[in-house]
Amino acid sequence: MNNLNEINQKIQQASTWFNNALPRQVGTIAVNHFKDNFRKQGFQNGGIKPWKDVKRRDPNSRWYGFQYKGENRKKVPYNLTKQGKKSKQQRKLNFSLAATRWPILHNSGDLRDSLRYIPQPGCVTITSDLPYAQVQNDGGQIRVFGKRSATLPARPFVGPSVELDSKIKQTIDNGITNILNL
Repeated sequence: MNNLNEINQKIQQASTWFNNALPRQVGTIAVNHFKDNFRKQGFQNGGIKPWKDVKRRDPNSRWYGFQYKGENRKKVPYNLTKQGKKSKQQRKLNFSLAATRWPILHNSGDLRDSLRYIPQPGCVTITSDLPYAQVQNDGGQIRVFGKRSATLPARPFVGPSVELDSKIKQTIDNGITNILNL
């Protein structure tokens, strides 16, 4: 009879772990794994898949060095030539040399820091509350400053991953081993 009680305890312990602790453990592992994609500037799935570079780091792009909410346009007068015309050597507005060195999808770190998990019995959901998270992850059309349309390339940071699956499997194996005292 003692063995039957032990088996029932192990089953109850496994059920509680699977429905409560495991989703939190998997959520933490998944969020950390996906945040690591920002550090690696690519998506981990059978190796790192680098993201397409951003135009603010391309010296040939008109967006080179662009930093949103940089220098205010009204405070910078145009340089005038001797003929009284606007000089083409007007310094760039919203330019930041630092922006040319920032990692892709980094500007403020808000997107990376917005990743959260929602634990539910037997599963977990990874989410972000930022409205632009999905278009950054999947790619798609956006409005630039509410005016013209542009297409963002997909730069996935959340999704199915072989490496993440391996980490989750290891966590499950360790949890079951601890419960069964193997």
